[in-house]
Amino acid sequence: MKFGSFSELYEDAKECENVDEFIERWENEIRLKKTPDDNIVLLLRFIYEVAHMSIKDIWEYLGMPRPQFCEYYEIKQRTLEDWEYGKNPVPQRMIKLLSYTLVEDYLS
Repeated sequence: MKFGSFSELYEDAKECENVDEFIERWENEIRLKKTPDDNIVLLLRFIYEVAHMSIKDIWEYLGMPRPQFCEYYEIKQRTLEDWEYGKNPVPQRMIKLLSYTLVEDYLS
């Protein structure tokens, strides 16, 4: 999935009140027709879930300990801790890019 398409879906998912509303909006989108029909709803459900994850949810989903996550994504551990504990906000571009990697892994 191209990042531009993902980004549009991601932003819309963040604004939808529930997953069913999000799926209803996008399940017939022609750009998603490259995905087998039975998988479109699963893909949309996953994108919705990912769009609502925190940074901690992401590294826990990946099953990585914090130090491994930091090393893999080249994030300073102190920075990650500051994000997790609300000392500094997570840059939205960063969380979107990390979310994109989850969706790409899901699709492969």
